[in-house]
Amino acid sequence: MDKQTVRTICYLSRLSLDQNSAQKIESDLDVILSMIDELQEVDTSKIEPMFSPIEQTAIVYDDVISSDNLKEDFLTQAPNSDNNFFKVPKVVE
Repeated sequence: MDKQTVRTICYLSRLSLDQNSAQKIESDLDVILSMIDELQEVDTSKIEPMFSPIEQTAIVYDDVISSDNLKEDFLTQAPNSDNNFFKVPKVVE
């Protein structure tokens, strides 16, 4: 990792850094890249791909109506409504 690459990354990220921060980021990025190199050395050819590291199935619920339709009650309590909808002031011209 060189200073020009760090400057480019900071520019693209819209970050402004002083000299000390830029040096710290440069060394941090070097460490991160070396860790990535270590990970790429691991042989994963015999490992099956996983969708998720947690082995569980999705919970499926029956589609059952669990509450009453209170639309009429709500509409009668509204300050302004018609037969089916709440009426609100226009917000977009």
